[in-house]
Amino acid sequence: MDFASSLFSDFWTKNDRRRQPPGTEWDFAPTYGAFGPTYYCNFRAPKTNEEAQKLYNHSRTVAWYMDALPFVSNTLPFRVGIDDIISLIPVWGDAVGFFLSLYQIYLAWLFGVPSFLLGRMLTNTIIDFFIGIIPVLGDFLDSNLRNLALLEDWLIKDATQYRISIPPSDVFLPKVPKGTGTWNRAAGDPNPRDKYRNPGRTTRLKPADLD
Repeated sequence: MDFASSLFSDFWTKNDRRRQPPGTEWDFAPTYGAFGPTYYCNFRAPKTNEEAQKLYNHSRTVAWYMDALPFVSNTLPFRVGIDDIISLIPVWGDAVGFFLSLYQIYLAWLFGVPSFLLGRMLTNTIIDFFIGIIPVLGDFLDSNLRNLALLEDWLIKDATQYRISIPPSDVFLPKVPKGTGTWNRAAGDPNPRDKYRNPGRTTRLKPADLD
């Protein structure tokens, strides 16, 4: 019985690269460099680096919630997002997921992403919709995260007008020892995002760069 339990435990967490050594209580950091979960944005082209960072943060939040719900996928050996859940409703669920994915493409359009790249994003979304109609098979497509990767690649290589920080792509938020990683504005603590908000150019930070 102990062997079976150990085997099941290893399977359950075998894909979780964020497992931490025992003996310490861990929690999710509130931010990841300049990134923090952002559930709204100004629906306009960003005029400053701060607005660009907020728009990116919102786009990243939408993509992860659609394809890999944070704090849920971290406990499973596979990813599950809002898109997967609503797709349990045949056809209609996939249709709703399709229109929600179009919202992320709209956010990319606000950045000024070129038409050919918007076309690639739309193609990903259309393929996801039609294959998603097939039970089970469609649940393995993560068009929102793929489109986020396209946006990030464009921001890093071509969008010289913006200077924002992009966190590593493997996790939504990192785990830190419980009780750390908090920001007390009332106590006058510096905002940890400020250190990463406007580097010399848009870059993808490495885990070693982050506190």
